[in-house]
Amino acid sequence: MKNELEDSFFDNINGYELDLNQRKIIINKNKNILVVAGAGSGKTLTIIGKIKYLIEKQNVNPKEILCLSFTNETVNSLKKKLDLKIDIYTFHKLSLEILKDNHVYFKITEPDYLEYLIIEYFENLIYQNSLIKYVLDYFKYYLKDNQDLTYERLKTEYFKEFMAYKKLIIKFINLIKCNNHDLNNFKGYLKRNKYVFSRKKQYKNKCFLVIMFDIYKLYLEELNSSLEIDFDFMITKATNSIKKKGLIRYYKYIIIDEFQDTSMVRYELIKKIQEECDSQIFCVGDDFQSIYRFSGCTLDLFVNFKKYFKKANIMYMNKTYRNSLDLIKIAYHFIIKNKYQLSKKIISLKRLDNPIKIVYFTKNNYSYKMLNLLEKLRIEDKKNILILGRCNHDLNNAFKGEVRNSFLVYKDMKIRFLTVHTSKGLEADNVIVLNLSDDVLGFPNKLEDDEVLKLFFKNKEKYLYAEERRLFYVALTRTKNYVYLMTMKNNSSKFVDEIKKDCEVIEV
Repeated sequence: MKNELEDSFFDNINGYELDLNQRKIIINKNKNILVVAGAGSGKTLTIIGKIKYLIEKQNVNPKEILCLSFTNETVNSLKKKLDLKIDIYTFHKLSLEILKDNHVYFKITEPDYLEYLIIEYFENLIYQNSLIKYVLDYFKYYLKDNQDLTYERLKTEYFKEFMAYKKLIIKFINLIKCNNHDLNNFKGYLKRNKYVFSRKKQYKNKCFLVIMFDIYKLYLEELNSSLEIDFDFMITKATNSIKKKGLIRYYKYIIIDEFQDTSMVRYELIKKIQEECDSQIFCVGDDFQSIYRFSGCTLDLFVNFKKYFKKANIMYMNKTYRNSLDLIKIAYHFIIKNKYQLSKKIISLKRLDNPIKIVYFTKNNYSYKMLNLLEKLRIEDKKNILILGRCNHDLNNAFKGEVRNSFLVYKDMKIRFLTVHTSKGLEADNVIVLNLSDDVLGFPNKLEDDEVLKLFFKNKEKYLYAEERRLFYVALTRTKNYVYLMTMKNNSSKFVDEIKKDCEVIEV
């Protein structure tokens, strides 16, 4: 093994020399491997090194390698960096190819069709008096002004809360699909698990479920009538197609990027391919950055990897090349309070005093404070800036600038603006995080921990705002240097208050 670790092959992978730990991971020949990779530890480079090692040193046929990633952006990035003729897909694209191979054809519905259907549903709800009652009763449980609440008042005076309610319905339906429940077996599942709710909130959740089921039933009817399927159903169809007709393709190696974002339907597809091909599985990810629970992803697949993949080997990449040790200490102390995640030691050779800075604002001076901060960074020649919002509308609330394809143009600075979700995998010299307020749609977003979601996450992750904490961790670890937290004065985010209490940060 010593000679193999010293092979000059590892001295130049896409222009970078791999460290000893990365080399050990790449040459490991276990049947099932999970690589737990910290933020900025070079996981993409390690994946590229693994694929090139298989082809160039182990003489594996490129056609026998399948590489999967979570988004089209990460897939395209891997294709560009590898420049090899191997199958690199999202799970949805892989499913589509399998269906084509087996001559199974469906029309794919538009990605936003469910949202469109929900909007249309509520526009027509005025004609369904019995259903309106369930909507109004649901809101009476947490709205302070619950006297003579009408549907029209709800849509106008409580517009923000009503929009959050509709988003919760979308999230719940996505979770049904991604956990592979059909309509009938899920109703039975609800009866068996109704006491997961506190007794006083059982009726509130019943009100939610009645409306959700009515919408979901309508959604299924619309898809069936037009012979369409959505992306989540496509993965299930592909798995069932393999069971019935087999798999034409042969994959000796399956390499999965961002494994912390895997859902049960994705897992079932991979396991079926592994059974058909006797494949070796090589997964890379970071449970600290698992932030897609709303789309059906389950962290249990990651933290209990050996339960799902027998005779598995867990390996760690714990050296970050992006963040300072000072920032890592703060971010790690914040994220590891949730004990459901894997404990890991993250190290860095970089040092930087006070990497986190707080900028307080009020409703009246938000834009002014934002401009002042940008001007300060421009003068200090810190022009590579990533501005992160919890939601898409955060930029408009903070800065009235010109936005072109997620780029904010300010004087001679070109600043990239993204939501935290879409920033994962990216980095910048400095990062600004917006809208850190204590609000329903603030950061943490309180919609994410609605009690009704316990139906999917019971007996597992019980830490308050668990996924929102990971999302905040992602925001903090995008920076090579400093993070500026834009925080509402007298209504600051619980996360900011917590960091101020536990760690040394400064105000600017």
